[in-house]
Amino acid sequence: MSIPEGVDENRHRHGLTRRRFLLAVGSVSLLAACRDKAPAVATPAAPAPAARTDTAFLSLSRALTDKNDLDPATAERIEKAFATLQPDLHAQFPALVTLAGQVSGATALVAAAGEAQPAALAIITAWYTGTVGKGVHAVTVSYRDALMQRCVDDGLSPPTYVQGGPAWWTAAPPAPIRAHA
Repeated sequence: MSIPEGVDENRHRHGLTRRRFLLAVGSVSLLAACRDKAPAVATPAAPAPAARTDTAFLSLSRALTDKNDLDPATAERIEKAFATLQPDLHAQFPALVTLAGQVSGATALVAAAGEAQPAALAIITAWYTGTVGKGVHAVTVSYRDALMQRCVDDGLSPPTYVQGGPAWWTAAPPAPIRAHA
């Protein structure tokens, strides 16, 4: 590599060039951004959180949606979001849990909920939309696994998830397509 005329040869080889400066600034910025993300090398790893043993909300969710294959981790996120964002509805969950043990079927449970019916409907809405709350205060707890995605999951995945190459939608849907009731 030839050194341009008028440039000090020693400074060019060992000194601070624009490229080295930008590389150094970028490296320092990356390290600063990531320093709180990774555990320190000298500290022992934190113990894994204990598995949650409270399945009341998951059981209530199964009763309200008539779906037995709901994800326990999603149930925990939904319940925590209600506790944080809508504590008034969350306070009605124990009454709904008790009622779910006495009534059979989602429609009957919602009908029998009485004053707790808004809480029951909010739980169903959270499972189907993957969000808790409304408007700018809504929190997404699940997008890919929201129940509203299930009716087309045999041929489509949620928007923003890549299906395949260009014009993937012009191909025949995967067989067999399930009929949902």
